[in-house]
Amino acid sequence: MNVSYNWTPLGSGASAIGHADQVQGHLPGFPDDLVCRAENLDLGIESLFFAWELARLPGENFSAKEQRALMLLVLATLATSAGGSTRLPLTDLYHPGSALSELALSTEERLSIDKLLEDARKICPKSSASPLAAVFGRPHDYRPLIINHDCLYIQKLHVLETRVGENLRQRINDDPGFEAIPGGGKLDPALENALHEVIASPPLESLQKVELDNQQKEAVRAALSGRITIISGRPGSGKTSIVANILRVLARAGKPALESIALAAPTGKAADRLRQSIINHLAAIPVPDQADRRLADRCPTSSTLHRLLGYSPGADRFLHNEHNLLSEQFVIVDESSMIDLAMMDNLLRALNPRAQVVFLGDADQLPSIEAGAVMRDLCQGKTANEQGRVVVLKKSYRAREEDSAGRKILDVANAVNEGASPKTAGGGRALAIRNQVSELNFTGIEHLQPGDDHQKLAFLAAWQKRLRSALPDLKERLSREYVAGPSGFDEQTAQDLRVILSHYERFRILCVTRIAAGRTGSKPVNAWFHRRWLDEFKRSGEEIPENRSFLAGEPVLITRNDYAHRLYNGDSGLVLRVSASDGTRRQPAKLMAVFPRGNSFAAFPLETLRGRLDLAWATTVHKAQGSEYDNVAIMLPEGDVRPLTRELLYTAITRAKTSVILVGLCAVLEIAVKRTMRRASGLADALSNPGDSPQ
Repeated sequence: MNVSYNWTPLGSGASAIGHADQVQGHLPGFPDDLVCRAENLDLGIESLFFAWELARLPGENFSAKEQRALMLLVLATLATSAGGSTRLPLTDLYHPGSALSELALSTEERLSIDKLLEDARKICPKSSASPLAAVFGRPHDYRPLIINHDCLYIQKLHVLETRVGENLRQRINDDPGFEAIPGGGKLDPALENALHEVIASPPLESLQKVELDNQQKEAVRAALSGRITIISGRPGSGKTSIVANILRVLARAGKPALESIALAAPTGKAADRLRQSIINHLAAIPVPDQADRRLADRCPTSSTLHRLLGYSPGADRFLHNEHNLLSEQFVIVDESSMIDLAMMDNLLRALNPRAQVVFLGDADQLPSIEAGAVMRDLCQGKTANEQGRVVVLKKSYRAREEDSAGRKILDVANAVNEGASPKTAGGGRALAIRNQVSELNFTGIEHLQPGDDHQKLAFLAAWQKRLRSALPDLKERLSREYVAGPSGFDEQTAQDLRVILSHYERFRILCVTRIAAGRTGSKPVNAWFHRRWLDEFKRSGEEIPENRSFLAGEPVLITRNDYAHRLYNGDSGLVLRVSASDGTRRQPAKLMAVFPRGNSFAAFPLETLRGRLDLAWATTVHKAQGSEYDNVAIMLPEGDVRPLTRELLYTAITRAKTSVILVGLCAVLEIAVKRTMRRASGLADALSNPGDSPQ
């Protein structure tokens, strides 16, 4: 036989692509020609190695053609999982946009895959003599790939989906204290009385009472009356106001105790914002009673889900699980659309079976980056809806409907969410079309259609100018040295820092991708602002640091969790000159990254955050989830890219309070509106029909 020796993941080994010959035991030759095709699915060499290893399992009676078909099928399943689905539907395998269609299969390869699946559907692993029994299994089997409901699962995802479905069904159904009646359920008399007291004493905003609307009251009642409640609403629909009212009721009833209540969110930024919103709500109550004052003094801490569950990065495991349950009796989780299947499994297994849990989020937003769309599936579950466990909020209080600019933003967001052209929103009057940067008003929602790269650069320059002019003394504030004492920044310095960071948080450019999309990704946009910032330093004669990666006055973002510094993925900060002082002596000022920390700020030398820090003039839409800004610009890619979907565009638009600018071609905008994110999952079916459980 003719054998060529090429590189393989095991080193220098035999490659016999296209032949039935096998070497190194029953190891098929490594498929070098599939490397590029795997890359087309954004899969690395490790995924191809995994597929190659699985092709060994059937043994020597498995032909080279069958091995190749199996590897291609595994790659498609991995790509589907990487895209957020928990399973690969085996019907309509080759539809446009599917993983298998993007592998550019030959007719022979398609026929081989179809034959492979036909044989796999027939096997029973415990009794079958088929070589495929080593790879494919049914529910309850321990095999690399599981076939269930004519879908193909990676075994781990099948186990996770099964456990999550069982846990959620039990919480939805096994609740003896709940009666499914209109209005959210029947409350305990003590809770009922407490709720009436809370509703009668709302907070004030601009001397106006901020009262709960009927849907919000329904959400509060549902949360207090059941073991699990799902509250879905678009950004600004008053979800954190609902949380504050739930806490006020529980503080009056005294059961559970405040110490037995936990607040959590997927990211540190979302957790901090949740707690701050509650504090602001309590501070706005004109005549707080004893329960409100006690709640303000002993408000439950808000943490990330990782911290709540006691994640250990060294051991890569959680302290709390079914064998070491959380002690909290009432758990409220914000931004739940960001929770993936694995994290939901960890949380549900760690909850006390008798504890109450409330999930808040927006089911229409982008789902988690990892596999699963749990919030969406929960809202679509038939049983949960029938039993009043799901409350959907319609009204938005972020972009005010009474405000002309806010109304237009909402109209376009709603049109996008429904798959309609933004041009038709508000009777065709919501979206303003601009052909020149000079025509922009920076209010409502505008679509700038740049004719060339020069127009895009002109827009970035106009954006930077507006950001700088919106705070007249910004330049002086950025050039100042800030002193951090032994216990951190003093109150006056913290207030000064609060002004600057709040200003930067009013403006954000959102991008579809990080590096691709024809210089419209967040990385090239950040690079443009950085060069512009550096040029200003040179013109003004200011000292330029040796490390030019970050300059004073540049916004930054944490990109990976840093448990040692208590900084988490998505945390926003600012680079400033900071001088450390021990109370008697000040050290020379150096560039540091300053981040909010409780009611004050913490500063970290840039070198200690190396590899975890990125510029944040622009971020991806995914990174902006859970955030809100006054002014948002959305950089559309120059052409079609995979992440461009209706959900992504809706999420980006709804980050804004007063102004949205869409920058890009009309044709690209229409592509985004027409394409919806397809995530295949069995969880919604399992929650609707117990017989359809993945297990």
